[in-house]
Amino acid sequence: MDLLLRSLREEAQLTPQGALMMERTVLRLLCNRLKVQRDWTAHPEIQRVDIPRPLFILGLPRTGTTLLHGLLACDPSARYLHFWEGLYPSPAPVDFEHDPRIRAVEDWARGFHRLAPRLAAVHHLDPRGPEECLWLMEHTFIDLIFELRAHVPSYSAWLAQRESDTASYQYFRRMVQLLGWKRNGCHWVFKAPRHLFGLAGLLAIFPEARIVQTHRDPVEVLPSLCSLCEVLRGAASERVDKTALGAHWRDRLMRVLKNARRVRESAPPGQFLDIHYRDLLRDPIGAVARIYAHHGYEFTQKFQQRMEAWRKSNRQHRHGPHDYSPEEFGLNARSLREDFADDASFHGAAGMD
Repeated sequence: MDLLLRSLREEAQLTPQGALMMERTVLRLLCNRLKVQRDWTAHPEIQRVDIPRPLFILGLPRTGTTLLHGLLACDPSARYLHFWEGLYPSPAPVDFEHDPRIRAVEDWARGFHRLAPRLAAVHHLDPRGPEECLWLMEHTFIDLIFELRAHVPSYSAWLAQRESDTASYQYFRRMVQLLGWKRNGCHWVFKAPRHLFGLAGLLAIFPEARIVQTHRDPVEVLPSLCSLCEVLRGAASERVDKTALGAHWRDRLMRVLKNARRVRESAPPGQFLDIHYRDLLRDPIGAVARIYAHHGYEFTQKFQQRMEAWRKSNRQHRHGPHDYSPEEFGLNARSLREDFADDASFHGAAGMD
C-alpha cells in the first residue's frame, strides 16, 4: 500500500478528481479489511468453510473471459462473486436480492459510468452480476488493477516481481470462505485475467482448482486492453500517453505468458482446458458443455435453458461498439504476432485441446 500511494502521489499525474477517487478506493479497501478481520475473529468457524472443486477462468484480458463467466454463472448449482459483494464483502451475504449493499453499489456504478462514459462499451459494471476476482484481490494491494487505473511505474516494477506470491491468494481464499459461509454452492466459478499473472500462487493455495484458459489473437488482445486502460486512466489522470500504454502492456503480457507457460508445465494432466475466443463466439453453449465434460461437472437442462435466456439479453456490443486499433497505441500487427509467437495457442495451433 505504501508503494502504491507513493507511486500515485509522485508519478500518476492525478487530477483533483482522480486523487479523490484513489483516496476513496484505498479507504474503502482498508475499511473492508477491518470488517473482514472482525468477522474472522468473531467466527473462527469461517476458516473451516469448504471451497469444493472451484472452477477458475483465466486468460489474457479481452479474450472472452467475461462472456464465459456470464455463461457459467447461469448454473443454478454454482456460486459466483456478485459485483456488490466484491465491492463490500462484509458482513457475509445471506440475501442476494434485498441486501442494502446492492442499492449502494448501483449508485456507485452509475457515478463511475458518468466519470468514464466509454467504460460501458468496454466492460459494463452490473452490480448484481458476476464480476472479476479483482474486487477481492485488490484488498491485498497486490493486483494489476492498480496499473490499469493509473500510471504507477514504480509500483508496477515491484508488482512484476510478485508472480509467485501466495500471500494474496491466502487472503483471497479466506475472503471466499467468508462469502460462502452462509451462501455456498456446489462449486464456485471464478474469473480474472490476473489469475494468469498469479498462476503459481493460485495453484499453491487452490491445488484442487479446475482451470479454463482462454486465448485470442494478440492483434485483438493488446489494443483492446490498452483501450480499457486508457478509459480508466483518463478518468483520473491529467494525461494518458497511448504509445507508452502500448509498450508497457506488450512487455507486461509477454512476461505474464512466459511465466504462466512455465507454471503450467508442472500442473497435473487435465487440470487445464484451453478455449479459443473464436470457438467461444461460434458456439458458446457448446464450449461450456466441453468445459463441464472435461472437468466433471453436471451439465443440466435447466443450466442450458438459463444460458440460452442469458444470451438473448446479453448480446455483444449491447452497450455500444468498442473501437480501437493497434496503431493508435504504437503497436504493429505483424510485430505483435512475432512477439507472441511462442504462445502458439493464440493462433489455435497444435497443442490446444
